[in-house]
Amino acid sequence: MSKRKSRSPTPKPKRRPRGEIDRNYFFADVLIKTGAAVGVALGAIALYTPFTLRGAIEDGMYDYLAVMGMFGVIGMAAYLFGRHLRREATHWDFD
Repeated sequence: MSKRKSRSPTPKPKRRPRGEIDRNYFFADVLIKTGAAVGVALGAIALYTPFTLRGAIEDGMYDYLAVMGMFGVIGMAAYLFGRHLRREATHWDFD
C-alpha cells in the first residue's frame, strides 16, 4: 500500500478589516466624482473660450495650455486612482 503524500497546506486567505474596506470605498467614490467633476469643468471652460487649441498654440498661450493640461492630469489621476481603490475595496482574491 502506498501512503498518501501530504501536500504543503495552502495559506488561508485573510480578509481585510471592515474599516479598511469602507475607507477605500469611500475615498474611491470621492476621487471618482472629483475626477469626473474636473473633467466637466474643463469641458465647460473649453466650450466657453472663443478660441481653438490650434489658435492657442499659434498665439503662444502656453500658460493657458499648461493650466488646462495640469488640471486634466489631476482629474485623470484622481479618477483612475479612485477606480483602483474601488477595485481594491470590492475585489477578493479568493472569490
